[in-house]
Amino acid sequence: MRNTPEGIYALNSSEFNAIETPSISEVRGKDFMFYGGKNLFPQRLIELYDTSAMHHTCVDSITAGIIGNGIEIIGTEYVNPNGETIDEIFEKVALDYTLYNGYAINVIWNKERTKIAEMYHLSFANVRSGKPDEEDKVNEYMFSTDWANLRKYPYSTYKSFDATDNKGDDASQIFYFYGYTPGNEVYPLPAYVAAMNDISLDAQVSRFHSNNISNGLAPSMFVQFRNGVPTPEERRDVYKEIEKTFTGTENAGRFFLSFSEPGKEMEVTPIDSANDDYYLTLETRISSRILTAHRITSPLLLGLHDGSTGFSSNSEEIKVAYAHFEGTVITPKRKKILSGFGYMLRLAGYNIALKVAPNTLVPEAQVTDTAPQTNIESL
Repeated sequence: MRNTPEGIYALNSSEFNAIETPSISEVRGKDFMFYGGKNLFPQRLIELYDTSAMHHTCVDSITAGIIGNGIEIIGTEYVNPNGETIDEIFEKVALDYTLYNGYAINVIWNKERTKIAEMYHLSFANVRSGKPDEEDKVNEYMFSTDWANLRKYPYSTYKSFDATDNKGDDASQIFYFYGYTPGNEVYPLPAYVAAMNDISLDAQVSRFHSNNISNGLAPSMFVQFRNGVPTPEERRDVYKEIEKTFTGTENAGRFFLSFSEPGKEMEVTPIDSANDDYYLTLETRISSRILTAHRITSPLLLGLHDGSTGFSSNSEEIKVAYAHFEGTVITPKRKKILSGFGYMLRLAGYNIALKVAPNTLVPEAQVTDTAPQTNIESL
């Protein structure tokens, strides 16, 4: 809002921009493919992950399901001089795949170029694809810690993974793995891409309610003075005094005291807040869309329920929902991840079939002859 010379208030409007599917394109003069209009689509996915509580919980729940209790037999083996284990790399890879639908690993071959000697996780958001050649093959990838500021953080170029061409400087390579997305050849789109607007809306609604409480006076009442139009300086002083006295949670319950002549009384008009049912409906819609995008059939899997019943009455629903979740989401994603990750481990000398120890949602209760029997089942 701004003041005009006549003392009349004018409103500034703002434009609402919905999230669009990122464009993946070549840019003249650049060696890499752009991932989104400003080449920052992965960073946008991080922002959504950090600002939407529902989406964050969904991603973490899927990741935890994929990881389980770690890779059996070889999970504690070290794979680089930094002391990282296979399980630690696997955890990072699983989170990246859930968040971006892809992951990246820096592999370094031994001196004889016969075996992978070291493996390092690379943040998928920090890797960009080189331009495909005439056979649509990507021969190199670029890595930068900050693609928004390449002047300060220039990218480094690595050869794409190739077990037959790993001599000299090409001994350090990037294994870039991603799920197939129709219409996209070099970059993936996340599985929840259709719900990105709802995820963004979840974050915006949260900020809206936070600001609504912080700026408590604005939506709750309209104050009108009937003693003429003051100067802009006087208006600012009055506004600051009212704002200081009555806005914010710490000033709740304060009252107005006014002295005025007849006909010049200050008028305070309450403004009814928007219908609470609107926000309840909106929250339900947002939650439903986000859960659907992540293929989570029951909010109970995230610890959400209406509070009308106890856990014991919902245990059967949790078991059925998790079995469906495991079969349609966790297992397929884990299988995809391990297909590439397992290939790297085999080239590093771990020639065994990878198996992940599954999670146990509710441990089996220990029952003795003297203790009362507990009706909790192992899931």
